[in-house]
Amino acid sequence: MNQHDDGLGQDHGWVDPAGSGLLKQTFSAMAGGVDPASPTGPAAAMTAMSRRVRRRRTAKLGGLGGGALALAGALVLGAGQLAPAEQSELLPGASTPSSSAPDFQVKDGYQPPWLDWSDLTCGMPVADLKSTASGWSVAPAGDIYARTADLGGERSRAWGMAATLQEGKGTLDAPPVLVWSQDGVVLDLGPNVFEGWDAQSDPLLGTGGNTVAARGSSMTTCVPGSYGGDLQHETQLPDGDYEVRVVAFPETSAGLHATAVSDPVPVRLDVDGAHSPGEARAVPTIEFPKPAKGQVSRFELDRTTDWVSAEMTQQAYSSDIPMRVIGQCEGGDPEALLPIELVASTGDVVGTDQISCDGGESGTAIGVLSENRSGGVIDIRLPSVPDGVVRLWVSLEPETVEDGGAGPECSATGFEPEYVPGSSVTGSTAATAGSIVIAAMNCDSEALIALANDSKTEILNGTETPEQTFALPEPGTEHYRTLAALLTGTVPHIVGEGMPDASVVWPRVATGAFHDSDEAWAEVVAAGLLTAEEADAQRAEPDGYLGMRVTMDMSGRWKTYSTRG
Repeated sequence: MNQHDDGLGQDHGWVDPAGSGLLKQTFSAMAGGVDPASPTGPAAAMTAMSRRVRRRRTAKLGGLGGGALALAGALVLGAGQLAPAEQSELLPGASTPSSSAPDFQVKDGYQPPWLDWSDLTCGMPVADLKSTASGWSVAPAGDIYARTADLGGERSRAWGMAATLQEGKGTLDAPPVLVWSQDGVVLDLGPNVFEGWDAQSDPLLGTGGNTVAARGSSMTTCVPGSYGGDLQHETQLPDGDYEVRVVAFPETSAGLHATAVSDPVPVRLDVDGAHSPGEARAVPTIEFPKPAKGQVSRFELDRTTDWVSAEMTQQAYSSDIPMRVIGQCEGGDPEALLPIELVASTGDVVGTDQISCDGGESGTAIGVLSENRSGGVIDIRLPSVPDGVVRLWVSLEPETVEDGGAGPECSATGFEPEYVPGSSVTGSTAATAGSIVIAAMNCDSEALIALANDSKTEILNGTETPEQTFALPEPGTEHYRTLAALLTGTVPHIVGEGMPDASVVWPRVATGAFHDSDEAWAEVVAAGLLTAEEADAQRAEPDGYLGMRVTMDMSGRWKTYSTRG
């Protein structure tokens, strides 16, 4: 049995990070008619917790606490403050231009203090970003990747990219940086690499050649702030499409630096991170499993779509217990081997391994790593990835994975909420929707059955009882995931607004008002409720959408879970 099937406990991550039950407090407050945004309501906890939201979908169960927190935040603050009015603008795969964050603005002319020797400034035209170091050149050599620290405090993320260097006169005492621009204007000059950084190190996602890691931060250095008199940079670049350049700062003579600037490469930022362009490939047979209990580090690479995703996540500090390296790699030559290095915070390689790219899961017990006794972090580095690989994951975890006392699994296990309820939802219907989503993601059949029975919900057009539909294990159905996807992945619509029998319907494409809406049909495809082919076929029929829907009355009573309203 795959030991990664061990869950994280029956709550599946829905307990918020501070343990205050904010989500359930919010739903209860709204259902009881209390304003959750009042000074004594659940909103009081939002400020301190808002920066702890986890948004990485592929983290599966490890990121669900953030999804719950984002959902609670929308209900507390008003959905319009956390999600755009036209939700279709954020459908997966859609390009999100910089105008999606109209409040974002760099400080034109600002120069980070560590670059005061140069003519580099924020807001400068990229045409003025030129090489000045004689004989030096740099070039991007790989996909951008994330290095994420998720060690129980505030989650932080940095970017990296393999780059090649051609040396000229002088020396390079600091790693190259990633400089971001959009519409011909520089929006981020990269982190301060002149203090506290090794001169050069190998990239975590290598290319098999002689490359170095170019460094970037998720916080732009072109929106400065201060705290307690100290300079702070705490603003992220908004989602969108960018040009990224590798820039090195060689010391060409004593105390004098110059710049070596690469050609640009396209990079897309979205809720999942930063992505280099790729080429959609065949869908692999392997899936990213849930994190094992006690996992220290994990690397995931996905090249199955037009935009590559790569992330190395630190999830726990190392210890003196025996460890193993385990993973899967698929695509290309099934006899090819993926080399793996374990790198301590000192930069030393403290362990090595390799796995076959035949698609099978394999692991090696490596015992107690000598550097583990320091209680530091361990990175997983892939010096090279065999040609043709479409997906891989590698985990450093305890050799013996303890049983975490997992509850039952269902089709919603690992589901990450995509969006928050739309602004057309009332407080009462939002509270009911949240209760259904929590129960579905917890695989809590008793709670779902109780909710349906209390509301006298019509199930599957009256052909089944709640006890039959929500029985576990699911008999080849995906009702748990369908409920979660409907209520968090599609926009609702009020039918008969202002009338005594008005209802809220998910998805809106099931209503006459949105029968011919491209955006509404795209929502159900993106939510996994229909394939694109099924959506096209149903749209051509007079009855339109034939899939599952949820309806509630304006008081929050759950009326139906059926293929009719």
